[in-house]
Formats: sequence, structure tokens, C-alpha cells
Amino acid sequence: MTRITRFFALTFALVLATTLGFSARQAPVQAQEEMMTHTCDSTLILLLYIAEHDYGFASMMDVSTFEKGQYAPWFEAMMAMMDEEMMDEDDMAMDMTEEAMMDDTMMDDTMMDDMMMLAPAVIADEDEACTALRMEIETYLYETISAEMMMMMEESEG
Repeated sequence: MTRITRFFALTFALVLATTLGFSARQAPVQAQEEMMTHTCDSTLILLLYIAEHDYGFASMMDVSTFEKGQYAPWFEAMMAMMDEEMMDEDDMAMDMTEEAMMDDTMMDDTMMDDMMMLAPAVIADEDEACTALRMEIETYLYETISAEMMMMMEESEG
């Protein structure tokens, strides 16, 4: 082989190795990032915000993996407020008894006796994580609001 041929062969081999090396390293990173982010519809993310902000919802899922879109500044502001309030509430939380916490979460089953249960939302081709989050929020809100209504009814009767 001549010098020029060896030079071109070596250059080609280096370019090929470099190209394959970069693409091999970038592929897992992209796949990992895609796996970590869930994009749901705006209504679900708004429902998540309302449940967290107004009703104290705390998901069992890692909601940081959900794309917040136009609502991201709301979540960021809420988290900043919560961080400040958590410091103040730490002392008050120790005063609450286990019995009081149970009363806050109890719901009377008799309220559901005469009600028709609506079918959960079915969104075609929805990410499974979005479906699971939707079901978790709906269940939480139903139980929380029902319990609040029962407490209000008991207070008005007593």
C-alpha cells in the first residue's frame, strides 16, 4: 500500500470509529431521557395542580417526571411556598394526634349507596403513567371532597 492509501484508510477508520462511538454513547442517554418524561394532556396537569394546591394531594408517583408545560411556573411557585410553609408547620404537625389524622381521611360509605359511579376517562393512546396519575387524582379528590361534605353535613346537623 502506498502512503496516501494508508493515510486515507487510517483517516476513514478514525472517522468511522469516532462517528460510531458518539452515536453509541448518545443513544442510551436519549432513551433514558425519553423514559423519564411523561407528556399528558393539559387537563390532567391542571387537575394535578388543583389537587396539589387546593386539596393537599401528594401522589405516590414521581410527578417530577411529568411535563408541566404552560403550568410549570405555577408548580414552581407552589413548591417555593410549600417549602416556606413546611418549616412553620413542622411544629404544628407534632401536635396532631393519630386519631385526628384518621378522622380527616375517613369517608362514610352510606353516601355512595344511591349514586351511580361514572366510568373513568379513557384517552386513546395515553401514556400508562398518565392514566395511572389520572386515576390516583380522581380517587383522591372523590374521597377528600366526599369527606369534607360529610363533615359539613354532620356540623349542620349538630
